[in-house]
Amino acid sequence: MCKLYVYVVTLFLTYVSCRTTNNLYKQGPSFSFPKTFAECTDMIVNPSTPKYVVQAVQSRCLDGFISVDHTHRWARNMTRDEQNYIKSVFRKVINDAAQLNKLRHKRDVGLFPRRLRREVRAAPYQHWQNYARNVRRLKYETITHNGRSKYDVLADIHSIAVINAHDGPNFLPWHRLYLILMESALGTPIPYWESTIDYEMEDPVQSILWTAKYFGNGYGMVKTGPFANFDTPLGKLFRNIGSDGALFNKPGVNMLLSKFRLQQISEPMADMQASVEGQHNGVHIWVDGVMNNLESSPHDPIFFCHHAFVDFIWELFRKQQITRGIDPATDTFEQPANVTFQDITEVAVGLRGYYNNDGYSYKIANMVKYDPQPHCPTCAGSQDLYCDERKRVCVSSRRDPREFAGQPEEAMEMAMNNGMMNNEMMNNGMMNNEMRNNGMRNNNQNTRPFPFYNRDMRVRMDSVH
Repeated sequence: MCKLYVYVVTLFLTYVSCRTTNNLYKQGPSFSFPKTFAECTDMIVNPSTPKYVVQAVQSRCLDGFISVDHTHRWARNMTRDEQNYIKSVFRKVINDAAQLNKLRHKRDVGLFPRRLRREVRAAPYQHWQNYARNVRRLKYETITHNGRSKYDVLADIHSIAVINAHDGPNFLPWHRLYLILMESALGTPIPYWESTIDYEMEDPVQSILWTAKYFGNGYGMVKTGPFANFDTPLGKLFRNIGSDGALFNKPGVNMLLSKFRLQQISEPMADMQASVEGQHNGVHIWVDGVMNNLESSPHDPIFFCHHAFVDFIWELFRKQQITRGIDPATDTFEQPANVTFQDITEVAVGLRGYYNNDGYSYKIANMVKYDPQPHCPTCAGSQDLYCDERKRVCVSSRRDPREFAGQPEEAMEMAMNNGMMNNEMMNNGMMNNEMRNNGMRNNNQNTRPFPFYNRDMRVRMDSVH
């Protein structure tokens, strides 16, 4: 009897939905469906939109605009259940936008967006724990019985957008949309990793971040912390911190913020040292391992913390533009002739339903609020940061030397097996004869590490004042 009741109710709701949609069509010129997912969101969250219109538009938007991108190569074919899961995450994006819109119509100016991003080590520690716990939840929740991990399905989106979201004007807006999508799936804000704090250390590899409390060990297979033993397309999650590359540093960030127009900090127009993407690449290379792989880097959850800081820098840049009389929502630039697949008016690859230029909008920017960067003397109230009185900057605490740091030799071996060991390290004798004899060098021809635009970046940035 119960099954019959559910069946009848389902048929009735389907009939009502179809009839409502048909009635809207019959209105002719008086009503037109949205032409983009962003327009759908605007109509749905508008408090003056009738409820029956919201229901019809939401249904049509999810079916018409949110579809898995089959025009680019995925790591594997996606099942219908996986496609439906991605649609369900977009549905959460709509709901989050609606909730934010409700808050804006209240008089309490103290209400902030639910997506309040703080530095990883900032007090209270709970926000980091929430992120780590929900990453693990997505990692070990499968979409269907014996199906794929929800986290892995979302992480794979990045693999098809390598050409379309890197080395050009789409880098910042595409990754902003990607962060919003992942944050909706997690149900908690993504904390940002301000690596300038670690850069200030005498030896950044000794940072407390590389402990079980935060990111886990920094050398070899990750065996401690919340992401221990994660499987990735490259095998077990591994890292090789400090082998190459460079962390963000304050002179470099200040150089970015000294510019006026987006094209001055974006590839391929930016000067080498003023490229936000170039500085960002240095961090991927510094962490190394899975993070130093263009296709698979999101499979290390550090990826999203790193990109949250990149997005924070862009938001600081946008706020400065406003004070200078520049509208950041329209400060875009066309793809240069030598950069293909970077048209801002095209659909965001892997995020179908959104267009690249949606990432510039205030609507997306206003969904997120950033806590200020840790600063002296309080350093965000963190027990894992301290104020360097001489430099007047916050610096990360050191990890306990007794805590497991990983195995550097294992890290180098895994990096070489995945084609990530650079020639400089090999020529400097940083691999033993056994490794050389076993041919552990660029065995994976499909691996693409991040380009490091200037290997003297750290030294040259230190000279900027």
